[in-house]
Amino acid sequence: MNDRHPASIITDRDKAIQVAVSQVFPETRHCLNKWNVLRAGQEKLAHICLSHPSFQVELYNCINLTETIEEFEFSWSSLVDKYDLKGQEWLQSLYDSRAQWVPVYFRDSFFAEISPNHAFDASFFDGYVNQQTTLPMFFRQYERALEVSFQRELEADFDTICTTPVLRTPSPMEKQAADLYTKKVFTKFQEELVETFVYTANRIEGDATVSTFRVAKFEDDDKEYTVTLNYGDMIANCSCQMFEYSGVLCRHVLTVFTVTNVLTLPPHYILGRWTVKAKAGHGIAGPSTESSSKPEILTSRYNNLCREAIKYAEEALAALREGIKKVAAAKKNVAKVSPTNSQVSGTAAQDGKKASAPASDAPSLLWPDQEEVIRNFNLNDNGASTQSVADLNLPRMFPVSVQRDDGPPGNLVILNNVFSVKFMHGFS
Repeated sequence: MNDRHPASIITDRDKAIQVAVSQVFPETRHCLNKWNVLRAGQEKLAHICLSHPSFQVELYNCINLTETIEEFEFSWSSLVDKYDLKGQEWLQSLYDSRAQWVPVYFRDSFFAEISPNHAFDASFFDGYVNQQTTLPMFFRQYERALEVSFQRELEADFDTICTTPVLRTPSPMEKQAADLYTKKVFTKFQEELVETFVYTANRIEGDATVSTFRVAKFEDDDKEYTVTLNYGDMIANCSCQMFEYSGVLCRHVLTVFTVTNVLTLPPHYILGRWTVKAKAGHGIAGPSTESSSKPEILTSRYNNLCREAIKYAEEALAALREGIKKVAAAKKNVAKVSPTNSQVSGTAAQDGKKASAPASDAPSLLWPDQEEVIRNFNLNDNGASTQSVADLNLPRMFPVSVQRDDGPPGNLVILNNVFSVKFMHGFS
């Protein structure tokens, strides 16, 4: 990270990890994964959820939708009193550590998340590993999780490059954002911009240098926000702290920009990480440096990518050739063991013996079935009872039919294998 500590880090609720983070990253804001903290709630609060169906919704709103610490404290206290949960130890333990996992307590820190809840709803390894996963299987599943992550990233890049955003306002700021932001970030920004049409901003104090505005929805004065705008530096701060948390301006600041005739986004409010050129060597908070865009550096990156691509292509070709050799050897063995229909004599039938299956049916007898192949690939199996495939979420092994061009249509074997291609990114 260029010899810099991360601004924030999210981990599971583990004391050893918490101690390590505090020692290695003393200046980093450390928060707990909300999904990890709350996952025992279904068991601990089962009786409450069954007797009061609305409890889960109210708890969710208390945790995720409160915007100030005071609002959260009041909502939590009301919830505990309403359902008589003051003696619930597990719930009390959550409250004691609330500053580490409730979003409202760290909205002043940058987490690079568009949604306040997105980073805390699930784990990167959710669905890939469990408590019984061994170390060898962990590395295998880790690679699989990375492949899925890369694939999703490629799909998101494709959507950004190959689709044109639909503008919903005549605002020059929206057109500017559509040209700069990725599709996902622009969708969030557009949502905030459209919402400004139902908000009002009234200046309550200030002068020609700095002013403070009261921002609220039409006919909803109970929920108001405070925005301070420095005209000279064009810096705005909102009490909701959305930009500090996600790097995308909130509807309240955008409302103030509208009433003060700020028609385009100031450069310092366009984070490089959210733009379509983020992978082209641009920094997190500004344009790329001169050195990162030099032709020789771009050429070096291109050459490295080409070499990597050739390397993996050669490995794939070698694996394919080896597979063809094994298939050919298997077909010879099948031909030796299984006679054709024309070679089955009537004597065998008269003796009451069952005739051999045709060669085309032989593979189903020689190769293990699908579940057997997956079970043999289970590195967690140490002789004990085999865990279900669903528990481990193992990669599926798809059978591939291989047949010679000069052979009869029914003469084929099944090769239980799957070929995986890894997409390697050459950018830091």
